[in-house]
Amino acid sequence: MSPHPTALLGLVLCLAQMIHTQEGALPRPSISAEPGTVIPLGSPVTFRCQGPVGVHAFRLERENRFQYKDNYDVSLVSPFLSEATFRIDSVSEDSAGHYRCIYHKASRWSQHSEQLELVVKGTVPDTEASGFDLL
Repeated sequence: MSPHPTALLGLVLCLAQMIHTQEGALPRPSISAEPGTVIPLGSPVTFRCQGPVGVHAFRLERENRFQYKDNYDVSLVSPFLSEATFRIDSVSEDSAGHYRCIYHKASRWSQHSEQLELVVKGTVPDTEASGFDLL
């Protein structure tokens, strides 16, 4: 006995909707900095990137897409939210600037988060490495 044509049509439409939903734009991640966005020279800062469950990796980008760091150590913080952290142990004047996150899920990259501006306060010692290199 073959399935009823209406039942088959319903199944096809349901599968098509699931595929369309999966191919839609991924939700935008969020970014935050702890203990804040104004950090004294030489102090640590941790960037926190958050996105939906099922993320394979987060990427923290600085200023442009050519400076970035990937983190595959993704934690589940709730049934609906995952995150990764990026730490700079000692910020320098070079650490200041705009940062944003993206994530990789289902074989594609998400939209970018809003930009976060990191401000470093204090005087600059003679030799400092770029804080982004320390991620």
